[in-house]
Amino acid sequence: MRAIRFWRKAALASVLILPVVSWADQVPDWVKTAAADKVLVDRKAEAVVLLEDTTLNVQPNGKTTLHVRKVVRILRPQGREYGEVVIPFRTETKLNSLHVWSIAPDGHEFAMKDSEISEHGWQEPGILYNDIRFKVATAPGRDPNAVVAYEYERKVAPYSSETSWEIQDSIPKRLVRYTVHLPAGWEYKISWHQYSPVEPTPVGDGATWELHDVPALDLSDVPAAPEWEALGARAVVSFYGSGLPRTSGDWRAIGAFYQQLAQDRAQPSPEIIARAQALVAGKTDFADRAQAIAEYVQHIRYMAIEIGIGGWQPHAAADVFRNNAGDCKDKATLLAAMLSAVGIHSTWVMVDTRRGFVTPDLPSMEGDHMIAAIQLPDGYQSDKLHSVVTAKSGKQFLIFDPTWEYTPFGTLEANLQGGYGILVDGKDSQLIALPVLAPDLSTVLRTATFKLGEDGQLSGNVIEHRSGDIASYWRRVFDERSEKDQRIAMQRALGPDLGEFTLSSSKVENTTALTRDFIQKFDLTVPAYSRQTGPLLLVRPRVFGSDSMTLDRKIRTYPIDLERTRTIKDEFDIELPSGYVVDELPDPVSEDVGFAAYQSRTELHGNVLHYARQYTIREVELPPEKYQALQNFIGQIEQDERSQAVFKKKEGS
Repeated sequence: MRAIRFWRKAALASVLILPVVSWADQVPDWVKTAAADKVLVDRKAEAVVLLEDTTLNVQPNGKTTLHVRKVVRILRPQGREYGEVVIPFRTETKLNSLHVWSIAPDGHEFAMKDSEISEHGWQEPGILYNDIRFKVATAPGRDPNAVVAYEYERKVAPYSSETSWEIQDSIPKRLVRYTVHLPAGWEYKISWHQYSPVEPTPVGDGATWELHDVPALDLSDVPAAPEWEALGARAVVSFYGSGLPRTSGDWRAIGAFYQQLAQDRAQPSPEIIARAQALVAGKTDFADRAQAIAEYVQHIRYMAIEIGIGGWQPHAAADVFRNNAGDCKDKATLLAAMLSAVGIHSTWVMVDTRRGFVTPDLPSMEGDHMIAAIQLPDGYQSDKLHSVVTAKSGKQFLIFDPTWEYTPFGTLEANLQGGYGILVDGKDSQLIALPVLAPDLSTVLRTATFKLGEDGQLSGNVIEHRSGDIASYWRRVFDERSEKDQRIAMQRALGPDLGEFTLSSSKVENTTALTRDFIQKFDLTVPAYSRQTGPLLLVRPRVFGSDSMTLDRKIRTYPIDLERTRTIKDEFDIELPSGYVVDELPDPVSEDVGFAAYQSRTELHGNVLHYARQYTIREVELPPEKYQALQNFIGQIEQDERSQAVFKKKEGS
């Protein structure tokens, strides 16, 4: 499924279908016509799409092709990358043709030969093999005011009855056109996301949509921005007819299609049955039985082999079990097989790791990840199970990701919370809202005892407890990475607050015991921690662990991504040098804005400076109208984190 994501992201152009034509060496007239457009729609843009023309042709037997024409003008030196043509394809979506032209700033015309267009494969960690290929063309003359154009025709996978129309890009578009040609008796459905629906113009056996001056979507300078794909304007065109099974256009059809594709792969083999029964031996509680099997599958090695429909269809559970390896859909399938061997029903949930990409207004089978839904017995409840949803049918499911190795059973990783997924459940298949978990399920508790020397050096010991998904990063660091990488990770975590420091006696506990707190203990020494100003001694009570956010003062138009719900607690004690009395302590802070809360207090107990605080985030995303409230809230946190306790020498000391 990860390969599917890359396939979609790499396809930066829309796709079309036109009759095959003979090609001349010179730049075609349609390119020159588009290049004559000198209007600037965005003076800050690095490049502009002058024309993007996509046509979808569907034949009576369901075979489909896409044809694309695209013309880009480079406006700035940084825009040369938009003159790089990258067209993905697979075994079942082969390219029928590809042609690339360019017009240099001096007017010189180039038509690239087939021998000048290279072909490449693509791999990423965890992908053993896939059949994704790319045609890559670096057009000559790619300088400011140059024009790069290309045209290609590509087959659509035979099992797909939808295409995605990427309306928006990171650069503006002058003219965007999408055309659908269908056989008699066929129907289409178009769904829009982040763009007001446009009425089509009938064109014989189909329809055309034409858009003008589509603005760029640039989130590079937007703090706490949601995923680009959640905000980018796009549409999905679904088509069906001639008695062929409908596989797209609504959530039920998509779920039914995937169940038909995958259900036979979840049959348990004798070896699977034996292993599953051994895992649950002696366990009578439903949650305990499900957890034993889920954690087994969770720790199977991630490895993907994706060829053609293998990008969607899982391997047989028996093969995944025998090889002790598989990708996300393979793991969800093995989980279903093993659970069924002990009388527990599980099914698939199609999701995307970018929150907001799967959205109610856009029925589509697009996604980059597969997780599981474990059906609960009627009326069953357990304090171990938190990521539970109730389907329209009344069934309850625990949503669980057997691929995410460091997220505890019963919970869900942060980037999926608050998103949507397609529950694969036959005629009851539907889109479900994925839960947002309570803040106390993802926690950090830091406790430390320090001593401040006369020379300003701070030294002491720290104990940090992490639970839930927020512990995932540090579990991975100390389970998989080298000691050098671990030191670098600690430097990045503590450096911004402490500058120069030394760690010693560091050890961790429960790295892979996900239902227990991940514990890290270390001794910390910070030279010149305090600051002497005349007779005054300045000490920051909050030693480390900033929980601020980088924000700006601009008017907000986009939602705000808070990443995850969480609760952070700090308890720091600093023993002061003898001979000092308090002159001023920071005021306590107590603020609750609904979506978050923050409390802190600084006290002096004898000669020990005690600092305690709690920071809680209750939501994962905010509407833009709450940006001002967030700015004010974060401002108070920043002020508290910077605050200093002031002490002065006792008279006679």
